[in-house]
Amino acid sequence: MTKSAIIIGASRGLGLGLTRELVARGWDVVATRRGPAAELEASGAEVAVVDMDVRADVERLAAALGARRFDVVLLCAGTMGPDHAFAERTADGVDKAAVADLMWTNAVAPVRAGRVLLPLVKDGGTMAFMSSILGSVSLRQTGFAELYSASKSALNSLVTSFANVDAKGRVATLALHPGWVRTEMGTEHADLDVDTSVRGMADVLGAAQPLECRYVTYAGDTLPW
Repeated sequence: MTKSAIIIGASRGLGLGLTRELVARGWDVVATRRGPAAELEASGAEVAVVDMDVRADVERLAAALGARRFDVVLLCAGTMGPDHAFAERTADGVDKAAVADLMWTNAVAPVRAGRVLLPLVKDGGTMAFMSSILGSVSLRQTGFAELYSASKSALNSLVTSFANVDAKGRVATLALHPGWVRTEMGTEHADLDVDTSVRGMADVLGAAQPLECRYVTYAGDTLPW
């Protein structure tokens, strides 16, 4: 039976790469974009326009998909902040509005969207959120990107709440670490190419066990929260 997925935030980078990978594997994919995305339009996916930050947009998407059900829903939109230099700033070097936007985009908005889209996941399917190894409190031994890391730690906390309350007893929940990938966000200095990362994540998504909650790398290794 053909597998199916919704990918929220697929205009570029990992979202676009994963869309292409799943389509190449024969999956039926609904992928969303916020603005023009010619490469996504050419990917073979069914493309919808949605702003994940605007709950009404996600609700309209869910309504438009009607009775369709999917094996996987992945929320992969995110930000490092207003610019790459923002990642180097500490908690005492930013204003309230910038931090609020970072936390909203990386932590709150994905879980809000996940709750709207949860009814579209098949029983035994998977709801996945794009996290980062930088969100692991247990592994953190440096001060690098402390605000971005805090936003991903907040996402991980919200994901566990989602798993224990919303998804409990029906679907698997994953917080995915894609690796440090050469994208606009990851920069050209990253050690992984997009294809390697998305092949691994596609394998992880395809192999998710019903009802599990995992914080997991693109290679399938479990991370400590």
